[in-house]
Amino acid sequence: MRFFNPRGDIEKTFHKLPHWKQGEVPVFATFRLADSLPQEVLEKWFAEREAFLRANPPPWDEVTEACYHGRFSNALDEHLDAAHGCCALRDTCLAKIVVGRLHHFDGQRYQLWSYVIMPNHVHVLLVLNEGESLSDTLKGWKGVSSRMIHKEGLSELNPFWQPDYFDRLIRSPEHFETVRAYIRDNSSKAGLTSGFIFWERS
Repeated sequence: MRFFNPRGDIEKTFHKLPHWKQGEVPVFATFRLADSLPQEVLEKWFAEREAFLRANPPPWDEVTEACYHGRFSNALDEHLDAAHGCCALRDTCLAKIVVGRLHHFDGQRYQLWSYVIMPNHVHVLLVLNEGESLSDTLKGWKGVSSRMIHKEGLSELNPFWQPDYFDRLIRSPEHFETVRAYIRDNSSKAGLTSGFIFWERS
């Protein structure tokens, strides 16, 4: 398994958030329901993040990256774990539709390593095959699952998913295991005993 090299070539795309890709480096991706974060929380988060990025343009050394994730990624995860919004994914029927989409091209276009479907967001650790796009993969997961959910009349949330997503390239074997542990422990950290689905490759 290869890991992120900050001095190597990086494919970059931008929407509201920057997204990086580097060959078949593992990636930790988070996507969420459309109502999962209050607008005032999100606006404050984006404003503070933009100020940080202006002062610290990437690529970063490990210390700056750790600072960024400590201030922004971790804070965002805490807001998501607070279970804002309708939390439609508590419904096992909806969550299983998402499970089906995650596994649909597993072993063909990417390799899943672990995921957790929380009440209002999803964390996934995966390795994309050469030539595959995380953006296209997420569009497929979200687009097909939302159509299936609305066709079955399982949720009135429309749009179902927030258009963008958060992702982070994995730097090392230790980082890989840290992310796996985070996904594994996310439900207990959020105080959940039900209303989630966890899976990891053995």
